[in-house]
Amino acid sequence: MSAFAADIARYKARGYHGRELWLNPAVWSIACYRLANWLHTERPSAPVRIPMKLVSYAANKWCEVVMEMCLDAQATIGPGLYIGHIGGVHINPQAVLGRNCDVAHRVTIGTSAMGREGAPVLGDDVYIGTGATLVGKIKIGNGAKIAANTLVISNVPAGATVMGVPGRIILRAPVNKDQPTAESRNAE
Repeated sequence: MSAFAADIARYKARGYHGRELWLNPAVWSIACYRLANWLHTERPSAPVRIPMKLVSYAANKWCEVVMEMCLDAQATIGPGLYIGHIGGVHINPQAVLGRNCDVAHRVTIGTSAMGREGAPVLGDDVYIGTGATLVGKIKIGNGAKIAANTLVISNVPAGATVMGVPGRIILRAPVNKDQPTAESRNAE
């Protein structure tokens, strides 16, 4: 449950406190995911698991139908998840999200219908804008930013900003001048 504590800390850092925090539907969706994921991965004893699975199933269906939030229990989502607004978020069971990811509404992280198997793997501190779709067996590097309404079907390097349909890199991470580049290593 330390992952859920990290999720709550992200919301508190953004100014959500008290009633505003605990009545936030996105927080409830994340809580339902964390419970379902715990039941899926830890498999507690039957006297605990069976009633909790019933509660979890009902809560997740409520999130899916009422709030349009489908965070599959089999997905691997790191601590510190922040969902800015509810509605239309779908995370595939095979997807992997790193730590401190920001997900806006109407985001799909799923498999491709074009015969490519697998789901996206996101690094840490990734931002995904409203209406973005990430499909297929792709990797999104740490600190990458996916702009609103972008279709991502290929790998994104760390720190890059991607925009468009299909997504194209419009901004790369700045090069650290203290680190040697490939050219300077070859010159030595």
